Amino acid sequence: LTKLSFEDLKELYWKNENKSADQFPYANAYLNKAKNENKPVERARGYFLLSLLSDNEKAIVYLDSAVFYTKNLSDPKFPAFAYSGKGHIYKKQFKYKEAVDNFLTAENLAEKNNPDLYYETKFTIAALKSEELGEVEEALVLYKQCFKYYKDKNVRSMIYSYPYQLVLFGLADAYRALRISDSATYYNKKGFIETKATNNRSLNALFTLNEGANLVFRRKFTEALDSINKALPHVILYNDKGNTLAAYYYTAKAYAGLNNTRKAVRYFIKVDSLYTISKRITPEFMSGYPYLISYFKNTNDKVNQLKYVTKYMHIDSILQHNYKELTKKLQIEYDTPNLMQEKENLIASLRKNNTQSYWSIAFLIFNVLVTAG
Repeated sequence: LTKLSFEDLKELYWKNENKSADQFPYANAYLNKAKNENKPVERARGYFLLSLLSDNEKAIVYLDSAVFYTKNLSDPKFPAFAYSGKGHIYKKQFKYKEAVDNFLTAENLAEKNNPDLYYETKFTIAALKSEELGEVEEALVLYKQCFKYYKDKNVRSMIYSYPYQLVLFGLADAYRALRISDSATYYNKKGFIETKATNNRSLNALFTLNEGANLVFRRKFTEALDSINKALPHVILYNDKGNTLAAYYYTAKAYAGLNNTRKAVRYFIKVDSLYTISKRITPEFMSGYPYLISYFKNTNDKVNQLKYVTKYMHIDSILQHNYKELTKKLQIEYDTPNLMQEKENLIASLRKNNTQSYWSIAFLIFNVLVTAG
């Protein structure tokens, strides 16, 4: 394989995308060829290709090697690509400080000689700020800078269509989060048209879903459900757990707005079930827990009330650890001291009424913590 050109090896690597066992020989050959020919940039690219096939810590080792062999070069792609790759890995691990540090390094390197990578990295930082840290206004400034860059490009070409559509979605989502609904609708429609034109079905579904969420804020609940129901099958098809959770959440909010408590509870429970599987949730989707707690309190179902109080407190503690700051919405809806007192009252009440034994209660809490953790 090392007798093939770097271009041929790279082409064969990407032809086998999503088949890591088939990709590995080409990545390994690429690295060995680069070592033999003493080409540091190609060596870095070999390490980068191997990092894409590796688990988190091993991938970091490969990317650190890519940085090492190109740190003193002025190549347009390396070591900027390696730093960006590290940022994505740290983001998945909830190590947001390390992620931001690496993204900023990649952005600074790319600013000198790779404007496309510079704005791709800027978008990544904006998305992290908006979706993971709740810093939507700060993210909006970055999204606007990216939009200004891409709008003058050939936005339906293979090179620019996808990053441009991502920026449109970032703008739409940020305006929705800030409750500037007219602007959210404008960018959702613009994104819908662009994704239709380029046959990007996965992103097309997200613009439809995002407009559904926007309609919930505008209290157009029936229209919201129509949009969400159109998007949901596609989101599930693409195995997008984060946006499936969002679809369930806004379906629940729409039913709550229509005073259909039974269906609202059902979909808020779906949100919790998906969180239990994925272990990912953001402050935006947390208000379902106070709704469930209140519902089970009103129906005098103390076991389920305790279950969701415990679950809510556990997730709250994780969010406080992982996120720079909790949104004020969380603190307003259900402050932790009140939750603690409610939990103690529920345990005392369940003991007194002998509806559950002490050990059953402990087992319930343990199960909630295990599935949540």
